[in-house]
Amino acid sequence: MEYERWTQHKDGGRRYDHMTTNISECVNSVLKGTGNLPVTSLVKSTYLRLAELFVVRGQTVKAQLGSGHRYSQALVKAIERNLKDSRCFTMTVFDRHQLDYTMAETTPTGKFSLGSYWVSLRDRTCDCGYFQVLHYPCCHAIACCAQSRLDWATYVDEVYSMSEVFKVYQMSFAPCILEGLWPPYDGPTFIPDPNMRRATEGRPRSTRIHNNMDEADTSRSKRCGLCRQPGHTRRSCPQRGSTSGI
Repeated sequence: MEYERWTQHKDGGRRYDHMTTNISECVNSVLKGTGNLPVTSLVKSTYLRLAELFVVRGQTVKAQLGSGHRYSQALVKAIERNLKDSRCFTMTVFDRHQLDYTMAETTPTGKFSLGSYWVSLRDRTCDCGYFQVLHYPCCHAIACCAQSRLDWATYVDEVYSMSEVFKVYQMSFAPCILEGLWPPYDGPTFIPDPNMRRATEGRPRSTRIHNNMDEADTSRSKRCGLCRQPGHTRRSCPQRGSTSGI
């Protein structure tokens, strides 16, 4: 698979710092406790939970819009942190439009240099990588904006605005129709295969794809998990009785 499809440093900033596992964990938190339900109950539970979630989140975002909030709280906290970190820079402007800079990060006393960066407000890039990946100004870009008396909000992607966040929760869910009012079903009949039923006893078989990390090293002798000595296990360890009173 191409690197652009699964790595963050090659995605061109299309993920906004959200990886696949982040999205999966969000869905898992919504469906928590429903994994063992039958299929019909699982679909109904997912539908009802999403309907409730969209109402709550939509009301929250609408209230924030009404109170004058321009950006999401996550962005506000990130910008406040970047504003705090943008105070210890010395920079050089490289064009008359004041959009390309080089800057040196120094200690609060200004005696030692901690690194240098190239910032382009025109291209919205910085050598630190956060500007182009997160799509809002990093601490280096904010320092450049302050130097040239530019509004840092100009370089924030519109996806962080509360108006765009509210569009996510504009969709409404209709109440579920009672089962007694369902129209007659005219379609194929599905019969479950008993051979595919999960065993009720024992540990379920792992479906994860194994790689070289899962292969046991036969050259290494097994050691006791208690005293770390070879030749016996934790259950038969001679030190087991001596540690029971500790």
